[in-house]
Amino acid sequence: MIRKSDDQMMTATATDPKSSVLPLLEGSAWPGSTEALALVNDLPVPGTKTEAWKYTRVGKLFKDAFSAPKGDVVVELHARLPFEVTRVVFVNGHFRADLSDDLKVNKGIVIDSLKHHLAHGPVKAHYGQVAPIGDRLFTAMNSAAPTDGLIILATKGTKTSKPIHVLHITTEGKQLIQPRDLFMLHEGANVEVIMEHIAQGNTTASMINSIRESVVGEGAKLTIHLLQNETNGPAHIGLDGVTIATKGNFSIDTTTLNGSLVRNEVNVALAGPEAHAELNGVYVLNGTTHCDNHTYIGHDVPDCTSDELYKGIVAEKATGVFNGKVYVKQDAQRTRAYQSNANILQGDDAKVYSKPELEIYADDVKCSHGCTIGRMDEQGLFYLRSRGVSEAEARRMMAHAFMTDALERITNEDWREHLAGLIDAKLETL
Repeated sequence: MIRKSDDQMMTATATDPKSSVLPLLEGSAWPGSTEALALVNDLPVPGTKTEAWKYTRVGKLFKDAFSAPKGDVVVELHARLPFEVTRVVFVNGHFRADLSDDLKVNKGIVIDSLKHHLAHGPVKAHYGQVAPIGDRLFTAMNSAAPTDGLIILATKGTKTSKPIHVLHITTEGKQLIQPRDLFMLHEGANVEVIMEHIAQGNTTASMINSIRESVVGEGAKLTIHLLQNETNGPAHIGLDGVTIATKGNFSIDTTTLNGSLVRNEVNVALAGPEAHAELNGVYVLNGTTHCDNHTYIGHDVPDCTSDELYKGIVAEKATGVFNGKVYVKQDAQRTRAYQSNANILQGDDAKVYSKPELEIYADDVKCSHGCTIGRMDEQGLFYLRSRGVSEAEARRMMAHAFMTDALERITNEDWREHLAGLIDAKLETL
């Protein structure tokens, strides 16, 4: 790191790839921004020698300088979801109250711009604690200068009357957009969130670098549905940091249908007995889309459970990556942890890298992991063709059947039905 003094930073030289982002990270007033900026200067851009990023090359993202994201641009809101939701809109990472619904619909639940609550005690207690920077450059970048984000604070025993639909709209340009969310659920609260990312115009030159920190209290339940369906979309680097207290429940399902370079990282700490985490993923990729699902579940205490299921169909020149690790501490007896990744390749140029991992130090556990990578079942195709089904329709039917068990884990029937339609439409393009 180059410094003028201990408290005065110098911008990196032009030969440093981070020079494309550093000017946008300086001068932020967010908590911990100065310390985070120092770490940005220290930390290298991950390369192929960095194990966690071995199959996802991000150096190219820093090739050219970015501009600051603009929130006051005119956008076109697409049709609302076909079921009741509370819609919250962000444009290029900026909260847009004028495009959002009335957010005071749930008594005891705060839904608002995180920027408006930085001085509040609960925010001070948890901000930056659930997703610490460590050696992660992108976390340091976000912590140095978040654009804005969403705060959800659910008091004891409260429940969302309908899902909170968070719509992120990215407009054309080369912008560095850094959303920062903080979800805090007190004892017995129940919150459901739909996160949807869409692009308007060609946004492939932009980068979204997002962090979401979630604190799930005792007996609370947080459900997140994440949809990435950005045609000509930006690079998307995302981190979910989650801590779950006793008898708490966290589930996330991630569906990736479009995008350029996508990295979905989920880091879960099961911190109280009988805590449970469920991670599900579906990715249907074609073109040159690159999607990397990277998960870590830490079983820190006894009597916790976790379940992961990721399924992907990868066609043309697309690339899918799954790297999931379950870590069981020595004292975490009676752990139950299951992890599975299955993939279908369509075409000679499609690639999948799968690396499920178990690291176990307790002796009273039931854990399993596995992965499969293969082609479409030719015998099944032949059977359907022999019954008069066209080859294209037969492939679509078999692909949909392959995804069924992952989709059935989604408890919200309305959202599951909506996703199934989007996936079917995507399958028709393969």
